[in-house]
Amino acid sequence: MLKKEFARRALLAAWLVAVGLSLGGCMNQISERAMTDLSLDAIEPKMQAPQEDGARDREALFTLYFLDESSAALRPVTRRCAVQGGVSRVQAALEALLAGPAAGERGVMWPDLGTVRSGRMLEVSCGVATVDLSAHARMLPQETLFAVRSAIANTLTEFAEISYVNVLIGGREEGLDLSATLPVGTLTRTDDPDVNARYSRLHEQRLSGEGVTLLTTLYFPSRDGRMILPEVRNIAYAQVSPIEYLYTLLGELGKGASLALCGEYVPAPLEYIEEMPEIVRTEDGYLAIELCFDRQLEEELTRNGLTLGVYMAMLSDTLMGFVPGVEGLKVSVGEDDVTQIPAEQSPTGEKLVFEHGLATRDDFSGYVGAPVTLYAMREDGLAREQHVMAQSRAGNARARLEALFAEGGVAAGDTDALILAVYEGTETIAVNLSAAVRDALANLSPQQERTAVYAMVNTLTEGAEASEVEFFFEGEQVSTLAGALEMRGAFMRNPGMVVN
Repeated sequence: MLKKEFARRALLAAWLVAVGLSLGGCMNQISERAMTDLSLDAIEPKMQAPQEDGARDREALFTLYFLDESSAALRPVTRRCAVQGGVSRVQAALEALLAGPAAGERGVMWPDLGTVRSGRMLEVSCGVATVDLSAHARMLPQETLFAVRSAIANTLTEFAEISYVNVLIGGREEGLDLSATLPVGTLTRTDDPDVNARYSRLHEQRLSGEGVTLLTTLYFPSRDGRMILPEVRNIAYAQVSPIEYLYTLLGELGKGASLALCGEYVPAPLEYIEEMPEIVRTEDGYLAIELCFDRQLEEELTRNGLTLGVYMAMLSDTLMGFVPGVEGLKVSVGEDDVTQIPAEQSPTGEKLVFEHGLATRDDFSGYVGAPVTLYAMREDGLAREQHVMAQSRAGNARARLEALFAEGGVAAGDTDALILAVYEGTETIAVNLSAAVRDALANLSPQQERTAVYAMVNTLTEGAEASEVEFFFEGEQVSTLAGALEMRGAFMRNPGMVVN
């Protein structure tokens, strides 16, 4: 054995010396190998050309946190779950948790939470997940509801993209206790499975009459003023009182956002208040936050490229997501009650009408955005840029490709006509593009073509489960376009082309 090891080391040493002699002092003699002509070779695609958008069903391994049989502690269960095409892994894990333990998973339980809400059941943006359970969950004992919220938080923070979790009930913060005086706030992961002990500590803090410091999710307008984005802060409240939370939150919103994707300035709500904010009972019996602004707010919003719609979305999502028990916002500007938002002020292009004259979180579901990464074309490579799109579409491959096309450089025109279909497979994303895109790429220089192709590849695979892209044009793969690339087969993402 010693002789064999000695011989192996001797051969390795000799090879290293030979390599060193061949490279030493001769670097100027090394040239890049010419591209091999593959035009006559058969290269079969892994996927078929998609005729419509879609995604393949797959499986994933999740750790789900249920309750023990006494509902007093969290118990993790590892399970392989089906993930339907077009559904994110986060949503699949949440749905599996809400469905309760599977057969054979003993020692754990899950209470009846009623039917799943169809509105804003799950939103994920900027590392924050917000889950909205059915109002049926209010039937649970307060300790059990707190345990459920903790279990959801631990399950979702298993995913690297989520650090914070809000769990609302019927579109609002339910509070820790029946009197709805102390909010649970924004949750993070806990390594302490004894949720009853944590509930007792918070309950004692509520009874102490002292202030409280809680993680809180605030919302601010995005840079373009069309959507809102969440930001989590650790906020001190001087008293355990809903009116204290209201005033403190309005003051925090006035400080503006620290997120780079948000606008640098937002009109401070307390600077434009005509009458002091209150929590009131309306004639219809609803508990509402009443905000009366003066006319100068409208002028300030217009001056800063903001609409009343996005401003009210900021207020609604922030205040109803923290102040316990509130069922809506009653807002007036000057002498006019705000009971609707015109279509031109809505990112969805649809007019909003507030039922009973109260603005709720459900009214503004289309306003929540999420960051997406696009790889924009530059003369010397790709620029990695963050943009904001509706959070409901941020995980959709076609939506990201449409956003890239809108930035220009690949092809101009109606994206519905340019992008025929996008299908997300387990490892490969298949893209079927129009003849117009094929011709546009063929008319670029070879370097421009290479940049354009990898702009699409990197954008499509950013944060996706699939790591490669296959291109079809009118249902067929082509050998070459501008001559820089062999277009058949699959393209792996190429981060080395990023120049910024």
